[in-house]
Amino acid sequence: MAKDYSVAAVTAAQSYSYSHLNAMTTKPQLVIIITHAGRDPGAAALGFLTASAALAAGNRVAVLLRGEGVLCAPPEGWAAGLHATGYPPLREVRDAYRASGGALYLSHPCLRRYRLSADHALLPDAWVPSIEEMANFCIGATTLTF
Repeated sequence: MAKDYSVAAVTAAQSYSYSHLNAMTTKPQLVIIITHAGRDPGAAALGFLTASAALAAGNRVAVLLRGEGVLCAPPEGWAAGLHATGYPPLREVRDAYRASGGALYLSHPCLRRYRLSADHALLPDAWVPSIEEMANFCIGATTLTF
């Protein structure tokens, strides 16, 4: 039997979604998509550093963790302790971005792929939008992938 991958079916299949994106009055100018953690912790750190620099320059920024990047979502654990040569520790750059008011979004399908959910003590201010919400959120924003 063929699976239904329509937006409606995917959205309905998600176990949770937050309406945070709909509550935002302004869309970000920049969406940083972080797809790495253990395989390339430097890329993940660089993504958070870039997002923090853009925030400091007065831009509206959001970070989307997808793929292996969702492993940066638990506050503790092996990914939080990663440290690539030449970069600050991943936990420090992630937490500095969040402390400066940066928004953090997580891909629901990627969370499931890595067997993570809200029950796994994810960062308390992280949001898990539906695929449709994320698509609408990114329209008109510049995106950078790390």
